[in-house]
Amino acid sequence: MMTPNSPKITRSVEDYLETMYSLEQEKGTIRVKDVAKKLGVKPPSVVEAVKKLSRMNLVSSERYGTIKLKDEGFRIGEIISGRHQLIKDFLMLLGLDEEVAEKDACLMEHVMDVSTLNKFKKFIEFTDVDTNAYDFIEQYREYSKK
Repeated sequence: MMTPNSPKITRSVEDYLETMYSLEQEKGTIRVKDVAKKLGVKPPSVVEAVKKLSRMNLVSSERYGTIKLKDEGFRIGEIISGRHQLIKDFLMLLGLDEEVAEKDACLMEHVMDVSTLNKFKKFIEFTDVDTNAYDFIEQYREYSKK
């Protein structure tokens, strides 16, 4: 568990934990080469990040082996991944194409206030339950094309 004296969780740390969480969910294992490929960095950069994350007690790893998220690393990765998906879903609901929504969600997930994220979530939920919401969203998408 992160304590007040623990190192700060930076955007870079969040990106690594989110990527590792995603790989663990997709493949069941986390390997340096897979993290490097997904983040578009070189394997030595991943090795250094794993050392840092290990010192922060967020991951464990074996030399030339797999990386394992510890409980707190898993929790942070899950939170960041959830934020990312929520923002991406919201942006796509507004009519952005998936590629742009993905790129923007990557940037926004690190800086948005929880209250903003909660409003995004409520809006998405509202569009799922209100029978008039679909028409409203479609009208907005047409309007935004002008």
